[in-house]
Amino acid sequence: MITLLRPLRFIVLVFVTTGMSWAGPDAELAAERADWDEIRLLSHAKDLHDSFLTLDTHLDVPIVLRRPGFDISQEHSWVDDASQVDFPRMRKGGLDGGFFVVFVRQGPLTLERRLQAVDEGMLITRLIRETTEVHADLAGLATTPREARRLREEGKHVVFMGIENGYVIGRNVDLLEQYYDLGVRYFGLVHTRNNDLADSSTDRGGPQHYGLSDMGRAVVDECNRLGMMIDVSHASDKTVWDVLERSKAPLLASHSGSYAMYPHARNLNDPLLRQIAAGGGVVQMNFFSLYLMDTVPDAERDAEIDAWRERYATPQPLPMDVDIQRRIEINQIRGRYPSMHSDLPTAVDHIDHMVSVMGINHVGFSGDFDGGGGIADLMDVSEMMNLTIELLRRGYSDEDLEKMWGGNVMRVLAEVQEVAAEMQ
Repeated sequence: MITLLRPLRFIVLVFVTTGMSWAGPDAELAAERADWDEIRLLSHAKDLHDSFLTLDTHLDVPIVLRRPGFDISQEHSWVDDASQVDFPRMRKGGLDGGFFVVFVRQGPLTLERRLQAVDEGMLITRLIRETTEVHADLAGLATTPREARRLREEGKHVVFMGIENGYVIGRNVDLLEQYYDLGVRYFGLVHTRNNDLADSSTDRGGPQHYGLSDMGRAVVDECNRLGMMIDVSHASDKTVWDVLERSKAPLLASHSGSYAMYPHARNLNDPLLRQIAAGGGVVQMNFFSLYLMDTVPDAERDAEIDAWRERYATPQPLPMDVDIQRRIEINQIRGRYPSMHSDLPTAVDHIDHMVSVMGINHVGFSGDFDGGGGIADLMDVSEMMNLTIELLRRGYSDEDLEKMWGGNVMRVLAEVQEVAAEMQ
């Protein structure tokens, strides 16, 4: 039955994404809004955020949650506290919630380090669950679009869980079901270096598997069976092509940009964007400055960064208190040197291009906050509404914004879960 359904879905989506259903931002709307002052733009943006689900698909807040004494129910600062996500700032930015990420940095592919990664991944997963339990009056864990909408109706923040880097399963594909049972709803195959599953887009050693490994293919199959979205951000182009060929369900790129707009290996080229859309998937635009622009030369800034790197250069994991200080110091440097940040117009240029290639039904947003993300006027979740204002200026409709802010990724999650149900 599934093999019959997939070609039909493909045909429909090719029709949708070839431009026949969406002609781009409305020039008349853009011209009309050109006369709106900042107060009117902000008011309309607030009304929109009050009216539909708003989600960020990649929040590295668990990195900060692990700090002793950190309280996500209190407001913090990205400069002074090296924190970009908490519930008060979500409220300010009109963000209902998003995917809290279970992330373990890639280490050696040895038995000992794989086992450590498994233990750490489970620890972080349980920490996210405990956070929603401790703050049950403010937030709740969601595993389906229906649950997300219910939490929003109750006035609570929505916490989904995703995994970044397949290192957290070691070489045990069966662990995916444990993560699914704990509430994880997307699985990122790889991070900045190759692992047992697949090749990364940024491993300096070059490809190891030339795409997916045999174990990586087994992981794709298991994600399809469980109803877990497969996240291809950070994956090499060949890996993404392999996943597209293998998967029976639509794909997610939880935090990626457009290669055509800025040629960084972390960004997706147009053929990949088209094929992800043709399969029903979604690409969430990433606001990570280094993937959006060339760094402007600045000798004083570069000297500070070099000194910072030298202070914390070690092949071993840093103690928690040292790592906190490391993150605070780099954010203070970022605050002193605006040249380290890209800007909103540049990011929205990426969005414009991706929408023109993929169609409005296949694009969304992710700040990559607490994981290095941030651009001028969008440095933490409190500033999320600035993105909506810029999109309103460009002529995107209210319906367009509802899709990009959460509707598209919830559609993909629902379709992935439908495919899993068909496989039972």
